Amino acid sequence: MTNTTPGNAENAAAIPRPPPDDAPVAEHDRYWVENVYRGDTMRQLSFRALASGAIIGSIMSFSNLYVGLKTGWGLGASITATILAFAFFTVVQQIMGTPEKEHFTELENNTMQTAASSAGYMTSAGLVSAVPALYLTTGKTLSFGQTVIWLLGVTLLGIVAAIPVKRKLINEERLVFPSGIACAETIRSLHAVGSEGVARARMLGLSGALGIVVAILRDGFGLLATIPTFGRALATKTVAMEPSLVMIGAGALMGLRVTISMIVAAAITFGVAPQLLFDAGFIHCGSIDTGATCTFDAIQYRDITSWTLWPGVAVMVAHSLVGLAIQSPRMIKGLVRTFSRSQANSDSELLKDIEVPGTWFWSGLAVAGTFSIALQNWLFAIPIPYAILSVVLALGLAFVAARSVGETDINPTGAMGKVTQLVFGGVLKGQIAPNLMAACVTGGTASQAGDLMTDLKTGYILGAKPRHQVIAQFVGVLVGSVFATLAYTVLVQPDQLGGTTWPAPAAIIWAKVAELLSQGLEHIEPHKLVAMEIAAGVGAAMAILEVFLPAKVRRFTPSIAGIGIAMMIPFWNSLSMLIGALAALIASVWTPVFHERFTVVIASGVIAGETLAAVAILAHRFLAGG
Repeated sequence: MTNTTPGNAENAAAIPRPPPDDAPVAEHDRYWVENVYRGDTMRQLSFRALASGAIIGSIMSFSNLYVGLKTGWGLGASITATILAFAFFTVVQQIMGTPEKEHFTELENNTMQTAASSAGYMTSAGLVSAVPALYLTTGKTLSFGQTVIWLLGVTLLGIVAAIPVKRKLINEERLVFPSGIACAETIRSLHAVGSEGVARARMLGLSGALGIVVAILRDGFGLLATIPTFGRALATKTVAMEPSLVMIGAGALMGLRVTISMIVAAAITFGVAPQLLFDAGFIHCGSIDTGATCTFDAIQYRDITSWTLWPGVAVMVAHSLVGLAIQSPRMIKGLVRTFSRSQANSDSELLKDIEVPGTWFWSGLAVAGTFSIALQNWLFAIPIPYAILSVVLALGLAFVAARSVGETDINPTGAMGKVTQLVFGGVLKGQIAPNLMAACVTGGTASQAGDLMTDLKTGYILGAKPRHQVIAQFVGVLVGSVFATLAYTVLVQPDQLGGTTWPAPAAIIWAKVAELLSQGLEHIEPHKLVAMEIAAGVGAAMAILEVFLPAKVRRFTPSIAGIGIAMMIPFWNSLSMLIGALAALIASVWTPVFHERFTVVIASGVIAGETLAAVAILAHRFLAGG
């Protein structure tokens, strides 16, 4: 293993090589404790690390909510947070003349990013999916306090779910967790070479400032407007250029496979299909002046997506569920391995004061499980036996999701939620709210468990104490639940959900699945049903095809998630993301060193700067009564 050695370059030559992969687990544990672990010799769990992580992550939850409601995707907070914290403490240390022994350490930065990522991911506990879907289907909204405690109930269960699988997936099986490795290497490079950290922080600040300027010019002064690049007639259908850098930054992080899939699907959805659908009588004008005639020019975004979202949902759900079914034998075997007797039990004394004790899992499960069950019953009238069922499903599927993150870096929270929706569609027929919110428990638990496992992988590489990271995750959740709810309250006017302001594609998918399972297919218009059947067939076929294609070919296949999302969000979002992906590709070819150092930093900066400025402007108007 090359990713478990300490980051001190000057001592690298003196560190023995790690044992081979097939060595007994106890041998790997002993090597880690003797050569990697620094949790008892380096400051890790400090107030400044917890406070800065919770604050940075909570602020970034605004960005995640903004992007999530626009595109359905979430963005990682860990690497951006590590750069921000390092830059802040470096400046403070220089100004204050802080002695070197009091400097912000690698392990403190790891604690900080653990709290930041947990707070930043609070939106995945339902704020971009189940909560807006609840309004879209039932008209029900949660109060500020209800939303905060609901987020806590979901995410605390996710923290608990990660505890019993950490040793198995990280210590014993040594799964990759790519994002965890990337974050660890970022922390090492920042702290090992101060000038590199300052350069990255400076670039982050400059790109963030650019994003702020764009948001102020557009939202504050109204000086930037949508550019009708393809003509004014198509601009009413969102086939235009949006004056924003957020989606460009997101595209730079997503890559060409996803963004090319999106732009092709978007061009068909908003450029070709509307005329055909209108001529066939499948779509109509949503709102026109009294006495006016509904012409094709009057067709707008919502009129188009009221039809296209059905095949968009079908292709994504079929792809997710068939893919999950194909992988289920492997996942079941992995689940059995996860809870099989650990080879390292005979050497447990070595790690007993370092690892998270089992009592934390059982006591945490008693508290978090009971809390979640009570909330489901109180807020959504889910009967206690079914609320217990949702918690059991959430724990089991969170373990599956944690393994998926470790092997592929992908957390299939959407597919996990759909499994629960299918189960509850059978046991509580015709009840939309229980269907949505029980699935929210599953999706949110899986998301938080996967995030904590990734953070623990970073800590394992750096030699951190796992139990301190669990505490940091808990602090991030406590603070982030309040800030994420505040972001949702300030940003979202419910009647804008599903429109160009907040397309909320993830929420639409959850809502339509819940409606289908509660009402039955007979309530869908025949032409929509045919489109769904075709789309579902395509999604299922692609899931099967991906199993048999070699990896080097598979990376050229279309992204089904990208195709489905593009059928629900404005065309200009897909176009901007393609531009970002192309810019990243050009940078990687022309200036590979610059690309390696700064592409992720610049993309994160413009996203954070513009979204936070846009949120600040909206908050100002909200508080001013606008």
